[in-house]
Amino acid sequence: MTEEISKTVGSDLLSHQEVAKILNKTTTKLTNTIKYFDAHEDDEWELIEGEHFEFLIKSGPIHLRPRRFTEEAVAILARFYEEKGEIDLVNLVLDALFRRRLKRKKMLVSRKIVKQFVSSEVPLEIIGEFAFVNRKTTINILETNAKGFNNSEKRLTNSGSLDGQEGLERGKDYIRSETEERMWSQRGIARLAIDMSQNSKIKKSRKVWVETVGDVVEDCFKQEIKRLDAASNRIDKIISNAKKSTNYTCQVSGKKKTNVNTVVLEGHHLFDKHTRPDLSDLQENILVVEKQIHKQFHAWKGGESCEPNDFLQFLLKVRFDLIDPDNSSASRNRYQKLLNRLEKLQKNYERNYLTN
Repeated sequence: MTEEISKTVGSDLLSHQEVAKILNKTTTKLTNTIKYFDAHEDDEWELIEGEHFEFLIKSGPIHLRPRRFTEEAVAILARFYEEKGEIDLVNLVLDALFRRRLKRKKMLVSRKIVKQFVSSEVPLEIIGEFAFVNRKTTINILETNAKGFNNSEKRLTNSGSLDGQEGLERGKDYIRSETEERMWSQRGIARLAIDMSQNSKIKKSRKVWVETVGDVVEDCFKQEIKRLDAASNRIDKIISNAKKSTNYTCQVSGKKKTNVNTVVLEGHHLFDKHTRPDLSDLQENILVVEKQIHKQFHAWKGGESCEPNDFLQFLLKVRFDLIDPDNSSASRNRYQKLLNRLEKLQKNYERNYLTN
């Protein structure tokens, strides 16, 4: 029964405590009011199960069962208290409901933006206080299509269509990628959102969405920049620890950094940190390698995401000279150690994601 009711009234319901707070009543007062409604079926005041509320449990006295209410139910209760002289201005309650809806909408938009950060194939490019995302991610955040996006971009580029604001500024609103595609910052996306809400022929529901994007996108980006900065500091520390644990020795070539031998060592993420951010600061996922080997591997991969198996394939197909067992027993031992480690890492984390 409760499941059917939920489908009818929707999932965005308010608890007993939330309703009491909005109405500025105690929970006991609200309970007594609901009891009054239930006891007088022949008057004008009624709350209908499945339309205005749902029961959370099915047993017990009706007026004592916990319920969840629709916003319409709160408006009805507000009118009731107003007529009883217990609320001076019912509009205050309606304003509270509006603020709640706005807060919820902002939370949904924020969640959508964060999801796009995680799922994007191209990582954020951070320059100073701005973070830039590619065209596809921008379109997804705005929940528009290529045509709507292009029209807004054209309006802003050609005329700076926002009243009282300057036109698009390179380096702040957007940058150009290596392929000359525009990448958009939080400020640029906010301007696109405002332009769409003002100048695009879109439905009201879409207009509410882009307006909310314009309100929250800059804060969302700032939080992501802050998170990435913190993650970067953790990663730097983990890589430093990994180098120290190997006694500053490349785990592939065996070369050691000394005062005489100025080999440059880097930390390679076996599961790349973009597609597997959960492993980005896991020391087990860091392989200490010479800079030249590291650079060569990523050139071989063509900038794509990588896993431990990819590095094994790179050694076998491209740099077999580093692990050729005929070179020395040391090469053979390093390869065997690497093989065991990388296969174990692949097996342990390929489908297992760490949670905070």
